[in-house]
Amino acid sequence: MGSEGSSRTPIRFKCTCTRQFTQESAYTRHQRSCTQGKKRLFSALSTAKELLGSVKRSRVHGSSRPLAQPSNAPSNAQGHPPLDPSSSLTQVNEACVANSSDSGPTLPAGREDAPSSAIDNNDIAMSTQIDNDNDLSLAQRRIRRVNVPMPVRYRQYEDVLPQPPPSIPSDHSSLATDRIPPPNPSDAPRDTLLRAPPFRTARNVFGLVRQFFSSTPPSHDPEEALDLRDISFVRDIAPPESDSPVIPEDISFHPYPNRFSFELGYWYWNGSVQKSHQDFKELIDIVGHPEFDPDDEDEDARWCKTEVTIQVPFSRTTAKPGARPYAAATLYHKSLVSVIREKLSNPQDDELFHYEPYQLQWSAPHLPHDVNIQGELFTSPAFIDTHHKLQESPRETGCDLPHAAVALMFWSDTTHLTTFGHARLWPVYMYFGNESKYRRCKPSCNLSNHVAYFQKLPDSFKDFACAFTNGKGASRECTTHCQRELFQAQWKVLLDDEFLEAYQHGIVILCCDGHKRRFYPRIFTYSADYPEKVLIATIRQLGGCPCPRCLTPAAQLHKLGLSCDRQQRLLLARSDASRTRLVADARKLIYDKNHGVGSTAVELLLKPESWVPTANILSDSLSAFGFNVFAALVVDLLHEFELGVWRSLLIHLLRILFAFNKDLIHELDGRYRQVPSFGSSTIRRFSENTSEMSNMAARDFEDLLQCAIPVFDGLLPPAQNEIVMDLLFVMAHWHGLAKLRMHSDLTLQILDQQTAELGEHLRRFKARVCSMYDTQELDRELNARSHRQAKEAAKRAANGSQQGATAAQPRAGANLKGKQKASADQSRDILGPYPRQPRKKKSFNLQTYKLHTLGDYVACIRHFGTTDSYSTEPGELEHRMPKGRYRRTDRRAFIYQLTQIERRQARLRRIKQRRQKRLLKQRSEKIYDEIGHYLRSHAGDPAMKDFLPRLKDHVLERLDLGPPVNKYSTHSDEERNSVLFKRNRIYHHNIARFNYTTYDVRRAQDVVNPKTPHCNIMLLSDGNDPNNSDYYRYAKVLGIHHVNVVRTGNVYESLRMDFLFVRWYETVSNHAWDSRNLGCVHFLPLANSNAFGFVDPAAVLRACHVIPAFSQGQRNPNSGLGISPLAGDHCDWHEYYINSFADRDLLMRYHYGLGVGHLYSHRPGVLESRSSALQHVSSTIADENLESLMEDTQRSHTSADAEEEGEEYVGVEPTLFDEGRNGSTETLMDALDEMYADHIFDYEN
Repeated sequence: MGSEGSSRTPIRFKCTCTRQFTQESAYTRHQRSCTQGKKRLFSALSTAKELLGSVKRSRVHGSSRPLAQPSNAPSNAQGHPPLDPSSSLTQVNEACVANSSDSGPTLPAGREDAPSSAIDNNDIAMSTQIDNDNDLSLAQRRIRRVNVPMPVRYRQYEDVLPQPPPSIPSDHSSLATDRIPPPNPSDAPRDTLLRAPPFRTARNVFGLVRQFFSSTPPSHDPEEALDLRDISFVRDIAPPESDSPVIPEDISFHPYPNRFSFELGYWYWNGSVQKSHQDFKELIDIVGHPEFDPDDEDEDARWCKTEVTIQVPFSRTTAKPGARPYAAATLYHKSLVSVIREKLSNPQDDELFHYEPYQLQWSAPHLPHDVNIQGELFTSPAFIDTHHKLQESPRETGCDLPHAAVALMFWSDTTHLTTFGHARLWPVYMYFGNESKYRRCKPSCNLSNHVAYFQKLPDSFKDFACAFTNGKGASRECTTHCQRELFQAQWKVLLDDEFLEAYQHGIVILCCDGHKRRFYPRIFTYSADYPEKVLIATIRQLGGCPCPRCLTPAAQLHKLGLSCDRQQRLLLARSDASRTRLVADARKLIYDKNHGVGSTAVELLLKPESWVPTANILSDSLSAFGFNVFAALVVDLLHEFELGVWRSLLIHLLRILFAFNKDLIHELDGRYRQVPSFGSSTIRRFSENTSEMSNMAARDFEDLLQCAIPVFDGLLPPAQNEIVMDLLFVMAHWHGLAKLRMHSDLTLQILDQQTAELGEHLRRFKARVCSMYDTQELDRELNARSHRQAKEAAKRAANGSQQGATAAQPRAGANLKGKQKASADQSRDILGPYPRQPRKKKSFNLQTYKLHTLGDYVACIRHFGTTDSYSTEPGELEHRMPKGRYRRTDRRAFIYQLTQIERRQARLRRIKQRRQKRLLKQRSEKIYDEIGHYLRSHAGDPAMKDFLPRLKDHVLERLDLGPPVNKYSTHSDEERNSVLFKRNRIYHHNIARFNYTTYDVRRAQDVVNPKTPHCNIMLLSDGNDPNNSDYYRYAKVLGIHHVNVVRTGNVYESLRMDFLFVRWYETVSNHAWDSRNLGCVHFLPLANSNAFGFVDPAAVLRACHVIPAFSQGQRNPNSGLGISPLAGDHCDWHEYYINSFADRDLLMRYHYGLGVGHLYSHRPGVLESRSSALQHVSSTIADENLESLMEDTQRSHTSADAEEEGEEYVGVEPTLFDEGRNGSTETLMDALDEMYADHIFDYEN
């Protein structure tokens, strides 16, 4: 038998991608992730749908088949149909109701109403039989509303899972791999270039369409590799079997020799510096293994060390005039070309790397035309223009490889490595714009490449300067000039000959898909704060023309939003031509004729346009290839607005309150303390004394702005209060729009209009409010100035007392030690504390560079994409990495050690990526009450009045898919008695997690906890309610429960039904963009029959942020007593604000119809009839701007018009897809069910 078994041929399982397996389990796992197999299945199903579409169309147009009742129709004794657990009753909008012990959310199927095709003949025949049986009870004889959709009042909306942009079907992508573009576009026939239409994908369920810039689709499409996890902010959103890769046995641990050496390195380098007991156990398991060898170690490379030398100019007034070389710093850096090669050779990174751009368009039923979408850099006009230039450029000799652009994005900023100490680091980060910004902005994805650690002038420079100036040292102008020279010299090291050669001729790289391409690196953006932008642009800081992008004079910076300001930005844009000539002449005066850096001759040349006598290496090296260093200096929302314009306005508002009434400062602090938090980290708890603004970061100022309207309301007299409220509303609105992660042409219109309004309201605030008050320094400003002056006086006294001792020292700035330090302390004691200074007058300044930059945001977004792609925030977050690594160094030669640690951690992460697994936790039923006990424990509470009858009414409405007769009637007692609860129990949950699709088509999650301020939800309003013209209604969640429902006719089957017990808000005033008012609500009286109710979690849109209207006061300010402990009415306020500025998704929900992911708002006519935001914009923007927008929109969609006229069009036929469906597996199966619903198949024949 053994010989027979050994000679038997093993069974092989062959996949459609030609891979073979000997084990069925391995074959099954492979099928789940096989892209080619899924493409073939999708193509086959699409063909089947097209062939059978005629049958479906005939049924839709009125042809119906006769109803035939099968003989084996199931029925029970009482005639009730069995409860269907797969119906929409159990699908709870992906709202995972869980108790506090759950650590991860689950993802049930998306909620969808049962389609008509899903109701089979058995249900129809059964309902007819029940109707004819007069012996049954009323509840049993009631007609089941089958084949009838739930009314909008109860159905609310149909939540659709987010999708990546539509991918390319397999029949097109397979052809693209065999097509190679001609060696030169000029070699191709001219008529072919003119006729070839661009490839265009079918639109997905959200109306998004991708249009490429060639007639053939790209051979590499990163969008098809995305799944729900990649477009979701929710952890563990996919089942574990879809994310459990099989680890091959021959996995490479290079540069580690074996697995145990790798595990030891990962344990040490990528773990925490402070080890726990669990970490110690893991170490014992590693070193205790018999195969562990302590002699194994890893290798390190790729960092280079270069000495940087600059020329120091000494003027003719010094002892030894002339330029002297000085070895200024040792630069640790990487080769930019090697970083590019490393990125494209990594399979994990190459899979999501976009080689070709595409234009993302939005085609929704409520829009008159397709609208361009701005988001990613690789879909921006800047990337598209670069791609076109590369395709039109001459080919290299003997090379016919396709051209591709590598988008480089740089960040640089200095950071402190320790909280206490002087250790600093000046890192330069490089990102790739070909990758998605959603991954780049996550530090956990580790997509930041540390390419250099810049150096500043060392302290020894003073000694070097003293040697040529007879001990006087270099002047301040000369020292600043040398610092600029060092910065540019270090960039010259990065832009080496290899990089410039690649910039001009490209580099050939064999990609992970097996195709060779010629890549051209291109620098697109440089993100930095203002002091560093000054160094990059080689202009003087806060000079006569302080803007690094234009030559607008400082006296004209306050004209934000005016037409003259818009013209100046275009006409006075900085150019490299004028700078090159002026700087060359100035450098001849300094280095050849030994003029001083700050001499009159040099100032006459450079001061009018605020240039400095420093060569711009970025511009000089790359301007010949079309690079504009001034345009690359993109806007910075974090430093320019949150820490700039808004912070200065907030400080001056505090000065006004202090001048009007000092006690109002304490009132403001108290109001901010009472503002509830929102989300996991969206709105945080405010500090005890907000007015002190101590230890505040940009995110804290952002939270202050988002909650400022309820806090400042009513603090000033009515005339000034109205102006301040309008200013805060416009500023919060502008900030929310500027920070959107997805913009359309329509939202950019609104942002452009809000920019003009913001400038107008700021000037109005300065003229009508600031002039009414004599504002002075705040206490914090006065204390800071007094402390600074005292510190300077003590320093001068210490230098005077030690003048004799310091004269013998080689440098004046040496640290004092021993007796010298003691004498300095004695002199400070003799002087005593510095006297407190009188308060200085302070005015509100509008002539600032940071205010001026707000006018560049619309143009920057249109050119480079949204601001989150190039904000300085990712760079600030990346600073955490070197700060953590610094703790592993010896604090001396730490820069070299940081380079070693960075390489080790990067290699360890690449190996660890193949060993990731995910866990998923289920819901539980741990906390419950017997219903009778639950009612008795809350007896006498007004919230519990008629709790059980109302709960059964809610259950019956959801079971019957609609209300009994109308929205005001109730069910009969007989109908209520037909509903039972299994074991007579009601189950309680501490939290509920609600997954929702955001405006930018991502998946996000809100956590609702009735015991915390995170207990407010929003739902779609009832359009039939005449008292509420708003789109939404709001409720406070009092309890999260579920019951197991049993019907009297079928006691053996139960259905879990989740519900929320809520207290309703009533609308006082609606949110209005035109009048600049937040929505206002209040609670219904407890005695009102509609004050409390039940909500299906599937009807919840998401959580909302509710802030008390502090100016209206509390209902029980003195007693603090309430009537209903369950409702918590003891702390009720008269009114509440609905904070629509809490986050960007909430902001776009009030721009109804403009959120791409808000599918419920995509209804024809919504923008014309009810969108006040668009109406407001349309009434305020000039007619010529609207006409130009329509012309641009029509010009950008000529391909769509050509398709309607019958011209040849290459793309996916839209008839293969239902416009109301997406391309996911679930909706595809639903579409197939609809096709085959009216067919009876004979399986035997």
